[in-house]
Amino acid sequence: MNCLVTGGAGFIGSHLCEVLLEKGHNVTVIDDLSIGSTENLKEFLENGLIKFVQGDILEESLLDDLISKSDIVFHLAAVVGVKHVVDNPVRGIYVNYGGTEKVLRLCHLHKKRVVFTSSSEVYGKSKMIPFSEEGDMVLGPSYVPRWSYAVSKALGEHLAIGLSKKGLAATVVRYFNAYGPKSKPDGYGSVVAKFTVQAINNLPITVFGDGSQIRAFSYVKDIARGTMLAGMSENSVGKIYNIGGNNKIKIFDLAEKIRDMVSSSSPIKLIPPDEEYGKNFEDIDLRCADMRKAREELNFECKISLEEGLQKTIEWFRAVPLKKLA
Repeated sequence: MNCLVTGGAGFIGSHLCEVLLEKGHNVTVIDDLSIGSTENLKEFLENGLIKFVQGDILEESLLDDLISKSDIVFHLAAVVGVKHVVDNPVRGIYVNYGGTEKVLRLCHLHKKRVVFTSSSEVYGKSKMIPFSEEGDMVLGPSYVPRWSYAVSKALGEHLAIGLSKKGLAATVVRYFNAYGPKSKPDGYGSVVAKFTVQAINNLPITVFGDGSQIRAFSYVKDIARGTMLAGMSENSVGKIYNIGGNNKIKIFDLAEKIRDMVSSSSPIKLIPPDEEYGKNFEDIDLRCADMRKAREELNFECKISLEEGLQKTIEWFRAVPLKKLA
């Protein structure tokens, strides 16, 4: 199939390109490189395995041309990472909803299959643990910038599901705490990346709050595989799937685990979240996914354990010059 990956030079997008290529698909990437990097696609570009277009998904004529030539669109392009969203929520809304509206509308126009990548952020402060696709969204007030990301993704979901009832072959996937090679300390997958870089360099490992927050981390190659399965399934149209794992761990324990695996002398430093994100910031105590639907309908489960995934991540960060992470 001819696959278009928006945001394909990013963390998850580049791994999705690899998974698609492994299955013999043709891959085109559009990315504005505001967050992503061609370094993430270097091997594929040097060997002529993908077509790369540097461009903005808000450029409708460019997007229209690329979508018209594709069989399926995996829409990952977005402003991601809590820091990026909090620092510039307006751009996040423009790109995350405005770009998604264009992608979905053009896929509908050209009758193309599309996978919209959403986020576990849409569950917000819900206490219905584990988070189920049919569960409620419980979001905070509008003056807290982090919720703008959840709202923009939720609007995209509503549009995808609404258009699927009008003939668009759309599927929504919600990512849960991806981590792994090609992540950045200030981007998506940032907590593992940040802790790893700090530990390798024997710097203080900075944990926000008391570190009691619990997350279920998912190795990025598993996330990419789940995304592909959602797009290739004939029975996933008009549906939403959690894509994640069950490697639950407290953030403080994660910091200790990474420090031990690196054999680092880094101290662990607890800092107030508002030092990084400002006063109007809310964190989530516990986030983990109910994976029954993806397991039963997509035959998807994460295969990489937290220990194995962290080891692969540490090895990658040790091999990559620090300047390339900037």
